[in-house]
Amino acid sequence: MLLIRPKIVVLMGATALQALLDPRAGITRVRGTWQQRDGIWYMPTFHPAALLRNPELKRPAWDDFREVVAKYRELVDPTHPGPAA
Repeated sequence: MLLIRPKIVVLMGATALQALLDPRAGITRVRGTWQQRDGIWYMPTFHPAALLRNPELKRPAWDDFREVVAKYRELVDPTHPGPAA
C-alpha cells in the first residue's frame, strides 16, 4: 500500500537519479529531461552541494525548476504562480 502517490519527483543529484531510475545514469547527461515511470514524472537536476561548488550550474538548475512548475501546472494546478524570471 502506498501512503503517497506523487505526480512529480525532483531528483537532486546523481545518487537520487541512480537509486530511483538508472544505476548507470549520469546527472550531467540527463538533468533537465523529464523521465516517466509508473505514472510518475521525474526531473533530475543538480544536487545543491554541486551548486555551491560550481555557481555556473545555478542557471541550469533554475531552468529545471521552472520546468517543474510548468509540469505542475499541466498535471495539478493550472493557476499555480511560477518563479520569477
